[in-house]
Amino acid sequence: MKNIFSIGLLSLGFLLSCSKSTDPEVVDTFDRKAFLENYADSFIIPGFQTLSTQTTLLNTTINDLSLTSDLSTAKQNWMVAYDAFLKVTLYNFGPAEEQVLTKSLVEEVATFPINTQALNTAINSGNFQVSSAARDVRGFLALEYLLYNESARGSDNWLEAAKAIASNINERVSGVNTGWSDYRDSFVSNDGTSAGSSTSAMYNEFLKSFEALKNFKLGLPLGLRPGQTAALPGNVESPYSANNLTFLKTHFQTLKSFWNGNSGLGFKNYLLTVEGGEALVNSTELQIKEVDTAFLNVSEADFEPNNLDGNQNLISLHTELQKLTRFFKSEMSSLLGIAITFSSGDGD
Repeated sequence: MKNIFSIGLLSLGFLLSCSKSTDPEVVDTFDRKAFLENYADSFIIPGFQTLSTQTTLLNTTINDLSLTSDLSTAKQNWMVAYDAFLKVTLYNFGPAEEQVLTKSLVEEVATFPINTQALNTAINSGNFQVSSAARDVRGFLALEYLLYNESARGSDNWLEAAKAIASNINERVSGVNTGWSDYRDSFVSNDGTSAGSSTSAMYNEFLKSFEALKNFKLGLPLGLRPGQTAALPGNVESPYSANNLTFLKTHFQTLKSFWNGNSGLGFKNYLLTVEGGEALVNSTELQIKEVDTAFLNVSEADFEPNNLDGNQNLISLHTELQKLTRFFKSEMSSLLGIAITFSSGDGD
């Protein structure tokens, strides 16, 4: 019995020895500090600086308006500011995340669709208070309604509401922009991959932003979300200035640039350092091209209320984005070992 036990121990030792010598050692060689520095210094900080400059200009322009002013400059400045916002919409963490008394920056300044009935009621009361207004009666898209919808114009109350909303947007953005000056170093130094790390925060907000584009800027208006039986034309992002396609393209281009990392280390580079990463990068790039091709068939007219229901151009675009979800979400998360910490209800 003793000899059998000894032989068993020797056999186990031999197996363990073989295992040690033949199993590949997983070594994390990716420079996540340089990776985070690239996002902080090339994407996030300059992005918020540009946005803050544009919201300051927008706020000044709106404050200089009178009831007889031409709105063309205000509209143009609104367009430029919202475009700048879309380029940082996925950095909804750190200084932009939910605080004690406020929601995240995206929720505070870019909620849509706007509740026009509640907004008009608040304006007509003569006591519009942006600080107590619901998120769907303020922000960029409420300002779009006030600037582009002719029926909303023409009173001192309208003008005061526009000024209050523009000022609130600028204040929120300025706070986030300033906050990054202090947050930058801690963001770069928090270079792990566990929940709460900078990499995890960025990746999860990237996914949320992608899901928002696919599900809320396309899926919901088209009537494609679970439980929907019809399209909801009033739920498009930009119903009054009619820039839905422009904004959708900007949002998707922002997501692509983020994934690529541009001239510095990005998530694409990160994937190339792990087993199976090269194949996933190739598959992702092929599907991104399919999305870009689907965009070519879409026009702004597709977003018009009478064209939205059953619109094959937009449905095809949504389908290609849905196919991309697998690569951005489940496979990327698995290969990089980064947990998805939010629920999108997307079923994948």
